[in-house]
Amino acid sequence: MKIFIFFAAGILFIPWVLAQAPTAPQAGARGNGPFKVAILPVAIHSPENLGYMQAGLMDMLTSRMELEGRISVLEKGAVKKALSQDSGEIDSETARKLGESLGADYVVFGSLTKLGDSSSLDLKVVDVKGEKPGSSVYIQAKKMEEVIAQMDDLARKVDERILGYPLSPPAAQKAAVAEKPAEALKPMAAIPVPPQPPSPGLRPMRPGREAYEFWQSQPFPFQIVGMSGGDLDGDGKSEFVLIDERNLYIYRWENDFQLVKKIEGGRINQNLAVDVVDIRKNGKAEIFVTAMAEQQFVSFVVAYQDGNFKVIAKDLDWFFRVVDWGERGQVLLGQGKGREEGLVAPVYEMGWDGKTYKDIGRAKLPRGSSINGFSAFTHEGKTYYAFIDSDFKLKVMDPQGKVLWKSNVTYGSDNSARIKRLPGPTGPQEPDDLFFVNVRLRSRGNEVFILKNISPVGEFFKRARVYTKGEVQRLVWIGAMFMETGKSQEIAGYMADFQFHDLNREGDKTLVLAVNLPSEGWIGGRKTSALVISRL
Repeated sequence: MKIFIFFAAGILFIPWVLAQAPTAPQAGARGNGPFKVAILPVAIHSPENLGYMQAGLMDMLTSRMELEGRISVLEKGAVKKALSQDSGEIDSETARKLGESLGADYVVFGSLTKLGDSSSLDLKVVDVKGEKPGSSVYIQAKKMEEVIAQMDDLARKVDERILGYPLSPPAAQKAAVAEKPAEALKPMAAIPVPPQPPSPGLRPMRPGREAYEFWQSQPFPFQIVGMSGGDLDGDGKSEFVLIDERNLYIYRWENDFQLVKKIEGGRINQNLAVDVVDIRKNGKAEIFVTAMAEQQFVSFVVAYQDGNFKVIAKDLDWFFRVVDWGERGQVLLGQGKGREEGLVAPVYEMGWDGKTYKDIGRAKLPRGSSINGFSAFTHEGKTYYAFIDSDFKLKVMDPQGKVLWKSNVTYGSDNSARIKRLPGPTGPQEPDDLFFVNVRLRSRGNEVFILKNISPVGEFFKRARVYTKGEVQRLVWIGAMFMETGKSQEIAGYMADFQFHDLNREGDKTLVLAVNLPSEGWIGGRKTSALVISRL
């Protein structure tokens, strides 16, 4: 009897359990292909002008929701064309009609609300052929940056509403992912481990697997203020230019860095920045050194003439910077100094008139722009401007001069010069008597590369800065803000400057960092520097 009852229960119970178990619906349940999803631009509810966020959020959702064979997101152009025919407020019924006209299975719409510092992104997922008003998905955050950071999770939740089953990995898989070390920045991929270093002039920075991500040159017996490079003598090979506070050094890369020329500066001169660019268009790039003496710019230019490197122009009252400017390539800009302040508007494009270097007209930049820590970049065919302000925060400005975004972190520099005369022996020192030369920005499309120096005491002391390590960050503009998409390993010391170069003339760009190494000893330690190299 017990055996009979057991089998009878099994026959009745097992089919019931199977009927209750959730099943993953096939993406092709409505057809032979994946679910087609139309994503509508979100409505903006905020006292601030956040209209620029619409395109960025739409792009982020599109890229994150796509699942091969299961979910296909319709192109933006088709969605915008359908929307142009219906300018009313979007609700579930309107979304359903738009979805029908687009041939979509689902429509995603919603709103971004920002009140004070708090933000919320609320979405509805509407089944075009269903009758329910839609399934709600949302994220909340105290800062706009946190909304962006949660986009992956939001897109997964929307996909789950469409598919009808969870996409979260099982606990064991999550644990395995958590234990896996984070990947390094892809463009700064590790150099494959060779049996020996690639040249006698470079050595791994430290033993272990990560050692081959960066290589370090021989130490230089001075502290680097700035660095640049290019073909200075027209032989097709790159030279590297380093400056310390007083002198200029020209090195040639021949399996290591060989000193070619040292040009000593004036006794009271202080070098602040250096750039290399061929302004005279003769195949030989010139060296533009920004220098200061007695609170005035006394910049100079060095060029290769008659078989030697010579100063061909001096005492120029300009702060020089070569910036990446999209399709225009590299452009030399100049800016003057204020009477008792750093740089003052306007900014000029610089050129050669056959005798000297002079401004050839105002640069087409927003009013009030500064070239101190500045670069232009492009996004969806439009030019924007990234710059570091006097508070050492990275900011983005549109062509009209409106600041669109500001970073939470600082990008500090210890390169400074006095811009006011010292006060009398009894007078207080004013906090704004120093001019800081900001770290360099380099752009590539909608990407910006920047140096992030790290201090053990933060940015608490404005006048006295101590940086013990740093990293290179890669940031990508998504239409609303810069997102960090990767960074290098941390490097001990202060990162003074960086450039991209084709060291071996093989068409591969190399990242070259100028790093002031930690002093040997706390007091009176020998100050040295080095060039740190990684393949890009």
